[in-house]
Amino acid sequence: QLNPQHSWFHAVQPDVIYVLMEVRSETDYVLHHAQKVLGLFAAMRDFAQQLKVNGHRVRYISIDHASNRQDVVMNLDALVQHHKVNAVEYQAPDEWRLDQALRNWVPTSPVTVRMVDSEHFFTERDEAQQLFLGKKQWLMENFYRHQRRRHQILLTPDGKPEGGQWNFDADNRKSWPGQPAEPADTRPCHDHSALWKIIESAGVKTLGESQATAFRWPVNRTEALQQLDHFIERGLPHFGDYQDALSQHSWRLFHSLLSFALNTKMLNPREVVMRAQTAWQEGHVPLHAAEGFIRQILGWREYVRGMYWAHMPRYTTSNQLAHTRPLPHWFWNGQTQMACVASALGQSLTQGYAHHIQRLMVIGNFARLANRKRDSCCIRDLTGSPGSREFEH
Repeated sequence: QLNPQHSWFHAVQPDVIYVLMEVRSETDYVLHHAQKVLGLFAAMRDFAQQLKVNGHRVRYISIDHASNRQDVVMNLDALVQHHKVNAVEYQAPDEWRLDQALRNWVPTSPVTVRMVDSEHFFTERDEAQQLFLGKKQWLMENFYRHQRRRHQILLTPDGKPEGGQWNFDADNRKSWPGQPAEPADTRPCHDHSALWKIIESAGVKTLGESQATAFRWPVNRTEALQQLDHFIERGLPHFGDYQDALSQHSWRLFHSLLSFALNTKMLNPREVVMRAQTAWQEGHVPLHAAEGFIRQILGWREYVRGMYWAHMPRYTTSNQLAHTRPLPHWFWNGQTQMACVASALGQSLTQGYAHHIQRLMVIGNFARLANRKRDSCCIRDLTGSPGSREFEH
């Protein structure tokens, strides 16, 4: 919840303490990618420092702090007692597991506890469920069109879709011949080796490479905005054409790599969508590129989040195809003779990223065809999070 624009922070309140904590209950509930854990900790620490600079009171509990109970609720109990607080507010979690833990804590807490909105998503948690109430099929396309109308995105004055159609997916399936050249990678480069040593010393288990000495993901809103600017100018003009392309020579192509910044809430999806729409309105990008990108955020990201909250907790254990086999050992090193699978897995392990075709059509399709258990696939790479399908991005 690293959103500096949240209403919490509009004014300095001397009687309010903002708490951020690194805890094993969050690092260990599933095997996370090394870059996700490192990126979150680095971004949290940067965020806490910025809050302090802005005059806010902050309590930061690091993973190696002696008083850390390594559990969100247990730490909250200790903080309530230590600081003699009379009320606690927390931003709505994006995961059912943590949401339940905090809800269960409320009636046992000696103080008033209130959940507030994270002020991030276009939709409420139950909006998709309400939209599809009583319907046999929950079609994303219907949800997407509803959101376009509701938020007045890429619409003509009379409410029709710009360009005469809602979806330009048929125009966005080209293979990449090597030209135009992919944009330069202008993301920041940080040395987080000291922090990574702390994480390792704490015993946190991860998968993939940390890239700690040359860490390329943003750790604050300023860096995230710079990445957004670069994508809108250099990547978005060609994003539509090649958003589904696979290449042996490039893992980025014209994708924005904004998922981490969005999922940590450094960026707001509204500003990202509006930047893409404005770029089209000003003639900088073709309509099919802007629409294709907007569909991933306003459509897929919000839709799958709605599906997640509508079907939890059974969503994580459903097994419609009755798959039983575990993942093969080479899933953890990418060493297989299947070229596309090896490329997608290897890239995920080294870069912490795979775009939607690699996830769905390559990795996901293999797991489905090979009868692999879905719970053995329940890992988190850098960009993925419950309820967010990061298609791009």
